[in-house]
Amino acid sequence: MEVSCMRKFLSLLLAMLLALSLTPAFAEETGESAPADAAAVPEATATPAPQVYPLSLETPAGVIRPGKATLLTFSVPEYGMVELLVVNNNGETVSVVSDTFLANPGVNSIWWNGTFNGVFAPEGAFTLLLRTAQGEVSVPVTIGAVAPYMTNLLSSVDSTAHTMTVDFYCSVSGLVSVGVWVDDIWTLVDSLQVEAGDVQYVWDMTTANPNTRALTLTLTGADGSASTEEHIPVLPEDFRFLQAEEETTVSPDPAQPEETHEPLEAPESIVVEPTAAPEKEEVFTPAHGSPYEGMDTTLNYWTLPMDITDEAAVWEVLSQPMTVIDGDSKTQAYLFAEPDLDSGKVAMVTRGSQGLHVLETLDNGWSLVECYSSSFHDNPVKAWNMLVQGYVKTNTLKTITPNMTYGCVVDKLTQRLYVFQDGKLLSTLLVSTGIANERQPYNETRSGEFVFASPTGGFWSDNMYCPRAIRFNDGDLLHEVPYVSRGSSKIYSVTEPFLGEKASHGCIRVQRKKTPEGINMEWLWENRKMGIKIIVWEDWQGRQLEIPSDDTLLYYNPDGGESYHSQITCYAYDANQSEMTPFTFGELDTEPYASLERCQFCAVTKRRSELEAFNALYAPGGDHDPVMTQARQKFLDSLDESLAQRIIDGVRPGDIE
Repeated sequence: MEVSCMRKFLSLLLAMLLALSLTPAFAEETGESAPADAAAVPEATATPAPQVYPLSLETPAGVIRPGKATLLTFSVPEYGMVELLVVNNNGETVSVVSDTFLANPGVNSIWWNGTFNGVFAPEGAFTLLLRTAQGEVSVPVTIGAVAPYMTNLLSSVDSTAHTMTVDFYCSVSGLVSVGVWVDDIWTLVDSLQVEAGDVQYVWDMTTANPNTRALTLTLTGADGSASTEEHIPVLPEDFRFLQAEEETTVSPDPAQPEETHEPLEAPESIVVEPTAAPEKEEVFTPAHGSPYEGMDTTLNYWTLPMDITDEAAVWEVLSQPMTVIDGDSKTQAYLFAEPDLDSGKVAMVTRGSQGLHVLETLDNGWSLVECYSSSFHDNPVKAWNMLVQGYVKTNTLKTITPNMTYGCVVDKLTQRLYVFQDGKLLSTLLVSTGIANERQPYNETRSGEFVFASPTGGFWSDNMYCPRAIRFNDGDLLHEVPYVSRGSSKIYSVTEPFLGEKASHGCIRVQRKKTPEGINMEWLWENRKMGIKIIVWEDWQGRQLEIPSDDTLLYYNPDGGESYHSQITCYAYDANQSEMTPFTFGELDTEPYASLERCQFCAVTKRRSELEAFNALYAPGGDHDPVMTQARQKFLDSLDESLAQRIIDGVRPGDIE
């Protein structure tokens, strides 16, 4: 059986574990201050004195080279959120180590690879600034040239040929050293000269020690500088050399026995014929509010009503080709206010993976298009997720056809990811998209039409590890809900309870727990194909969450169950217990159901009071996100009046000769 995986984690694993052992235990969200690390507290005496920690920041050892991880260490007196920034002599931020690090009293450590949102820190002499509620402290820091690095590591095991194939990208030409970890001993097994670009290495596993737990790759450039050591986990079953099993990409979990529950019929007293949903007064599309809305009468992403129940229409859009700006998906281009390179820049577009709505193709070599601006932290055009119209060179556009293994719809209103396959809605998963704040409006996840661009794999974000990441829009990735490590434990209590709400820094966090259909982020990762389309719907003011009818069936386990569920079978439910019992949404706020929690597996609805409060916030005429409103107005205020008005009003096709 061919086993596919892509694992990445930072180099110096032993040093990292040592650093983590020095870091105070992470405090779960209890509302109380986190205790200091017991190892840092003096032995108890008859009159123990509380440990007092200074506010301090260690000077980094040597030059930090973007692309290679460096351990930064600091101390804070109290539990709380801190920022670690790189600033220039004018106090301007040039890069960010972390802007939302939850620090504990005492010594804290954080790995930094010299990038923020995928952008390398600039080269030069700067100041590393630690900002806390108790004050600030700074030390000098030097950012050097970009170090050699490897990305897009993708490994697969062929159990017939007894080989592991590793595909990866090298940033520079040089020497790749291949090693293995067997227990706690590292051994060099091979080396190869490579050119910058895509590289493939085939490892003969018949000569390997079956106790091997990781294959390592290190790239050394011509100047002698080395990359971070990349690790590819090796599993015990990789050495079984069993006959390859028939591969399947349709079954969510081939190893999971098929559920055999017979559907449980609800009591007649609660079986009610469904009533028709009230007719909606306004139809919202991704182009809502555009000056060109309604001019395009074809069905596409921009004209598709945001109605997940119209499976045929959604699948048609997920299947359609889309227009992109040609180029590397890790680079961006501008939209211009006029068909002129010297005119104002009005939006950022990610090349290769972000779809554009072509409004008009002019005879002067330019095209008028619209999209949501993919403005990230350090972009010069700070049109945070604004729906903007502008011009691009026609000869830079190309049409791409999506891979149809499956398709994804992410709705920022419902905070759900809808997986489609073969024309039907396969499963619904909980997600968390980005949540903006006054200092970080760029945290808002960018809406639009995209395709999977590259399998990034796991990565560290501050003190959280984000597994199975797939890049689709420059710095925006789809990945499994992150966790914090404490020893050998993975702590999800700081992230998982917020699935179904905005909570991320811009990426889309996806549930790790299986839906009733057996789908989770692991399934999306294992069945990934580059080119799969993912569309993100904007949570326009005026959109409303559907409130289920009172007769909608929900389920719970009367034998000690603590959650309510959307389906009668759920991976949260032990099949050996008694059958789950149905009840109705109308009964949810009555006993014995009032104390039940929402299931984190089956994307069940919220309670009526929660839905009504949410809809009141999004009611027409209101402003559910004044932070983004102010941030966008700040961008418009930074432009000259005519350009700002051009962005607000748009340009009707044909206005420009």
